[in-house]
Amino acid sequence: MADRMPENKAEKIAESGSNVFSPQREGLFAYFRSSWLEFKKVVWPARDDAVKMTAFVIIFVAILAAFIYAVDTAVSWLFFDLLLKRG
Repeated sequence: MADRMPENKAEKIAESGSNVFSPQREGLFAYFRSSWLEFKKVVWPARDDAVKMTAFVIIFVAILAAFIYAVDTAVSWLFFDLLLKRG
């Protein structure tokens, strides 16, 4: 990874002896402050769009649940009633 970095940045990391992936401890207040700043950058959808997307997700989940139930019932019937003759 160091071969892709500019030399001065790689040298700074090597000299400091710190791990690039280790989080810096800034405190709980700084964490919440930065989280709030990121939260304010979010572009929220309009209420009408949010309601439509929510309805779509609920309908999709209901249809998927019905499909999984049907497949599970069919496989169960096939396995227990036809293959094992228990039923």
